[in-house]
Formats: sequence, C-alpha cells, structure tokens
Amino acid sequence: MGKPTFYINGKFVDEREAQISVMDHGFLYGDGIFDAFRTYDGKIFQLDAHMDRLFDSARIIDLNIPLSKEEFKCIVMDTVRRSGYKDCYIRPQVTRGVGSLGHDPGTCKESSVIVYVTPTPVLKKERSLRTIISSYRRSPAFILPPESKITHYMNNILAKMEARKRGADDAILLDIRGFVSEGCAWNIFLVKNKTVATPSISSSILRGITRDVIIHLLKEMNISVEERDVTVSELFTADEIFGTGTGSGISPVIEINGREVGDSRPGPITDETDIKFKEFITKTGTSVFE
Repeated sequence: MGKPTFYINGKFVDEREAQISVMDHGFLYGDGIFDAFRTYDGKIFQLDAHMDRLFDSARIIDLNIPLSKEEFKCIVMDTVRRSGYKDCYIRPQVTRGVGSLGHDPGTCKESSVIVYVTPTPVLKKERSLRTIISSYRRSPAFILPPESKITHYMNNILAKMEARKRGADDAILLDIRGFVSEGCAWNIFLVKNKTVATPSISSSILRGITRDVIIHLLKEMNISVEERDVTVSELFTADEIFGTGTGSGISPVIEINGREVGDSRPGPITDETDIKFKEFITKTGTSVFE
C-alpha cells in the first residue's frame, strides 16, 4: 500500500495539497524539463543515468537547478520512501519558475522543483503495439533540442491522438528529413537478418535510458547493433520491430499502417531481449528502502 506523494519547492505534500502558481512559466509556456524514472521492487532503475540526463536537459536550455545532483537524488529517494510504493513511477520536473506574463525568462527569479511519485501505470495485458506512421514530424534540432527532455510534447500528443483516431495503439514519428525517428514516448529497434538497427541521435530522437541499456544487452548477446538513419521502407521489410521506454519496457510492434510486421507476433530476438532486460532489472537498481 502507498499513496501518491509530491515534493514541491521544499515541501512534501499529498495530492490534494499539490499546487503551483498559475504564473509559473512551466504552466504558462512549457518552459521546463522533466524526466521519468521507475522503481521495481523498491529499486530505482538507472537512477544515476536519469539524473545525469535531467541535469543535461537543464543545461541545454540554460535552466538553473537550485540543487546539487546528490541533493536532488536524495529528494527523489525520500519522496519514494514517503509514498510507500515499492513499484512506482517517479517524475522530477524543474520549471523556469514564477514570472510575469510574457515569455521573457528574465522575469522568473527562482526555478520551481517538483517531484511526484505515483503507482506504476497499469499496462494492458497484450503488450504488442499496432501503430501508424504519423503525419506529424519530430522537431529538428534547429527548432527544439531533441536531446533535452523538455515539457513541450505537443507533436507527440497530436501523433498519439492521430493514432487513436485511426484505430491504432501508438504512432511512429519521422524526422524532418523523412527518416524514422521514434514513437510517441519510446525508441524504436528493427531486426533484419539477425542484425538490429535503431535511429541515431541525428534523427531527432531523445536518447532513451532504456534504449542505451538495450543496446548494451544486445551486444552482450553477440547481436550486431547499428545506430544509423532508418528508412520507412525498412519498417515494412523488418523481421521484427520493438519499442523501448521507461513506462513500458520492451513493446513488440506487430503492425504499421495496417501492414503486418514479420509474422505479426513478437519475434525471437524481441523475446530474448525482453528476458535479458527483466534479468538486468532484478540485478541492478538503487535500493530506496534499505
């Protein structure tokens, strides 16, 4: 048992008391960054890697985090402990803070720091995804920095809505050049002739923490992995496709635009990677309750 718990600018509060100012520029303009962690049986998955990405995201958009990395880690762990959840979703977020109307960040005097912990979302039993290729594109680096996990997800939201209206579970976004980028909240891997390919950072992807772990595990399994541009045609000719992300782990993709992927079920490399990933989770992680 547990309860959703929030840390907001120095105070731990429950959901009813969790409030921010309507003048916070994170609320007004989406000016902020966040990350998403998970705990499995009381251990936070890849805590250091997630914290590194959070601080890198802040540096990219020149946002001050008024805490050291170690102080922030302690707050994250304390919020989890106070929630009582052994399996949960953790979202730390930092915004530019309270300022005046108008998007000048100079009016914001101090950043807002928020952490909330909620139960791990219940995933559907059928983990396979039926997808579409969205008409929306992933923002290129000259519009928004894809390496920074910023609180501006409108293109992902529109792509998700488009997928649902077309009867699919999720969408795959292309980059501005027309190469495969990523899913709405997950990185993508293709298997062809026992070789795995995944879009590189040049395709406007967010470099996922789970993605990096999967690449490491595939290499341990002696499976060749290529980080490169991936074409739409390769999606249609792949033997297997799967997505990776904090929320879902590994999700087989069995359909794209109504076309079956492989034999329309999770393939052997997907299943083997999923087993290795679950083994990795049980062996690693930062313990919160000890």
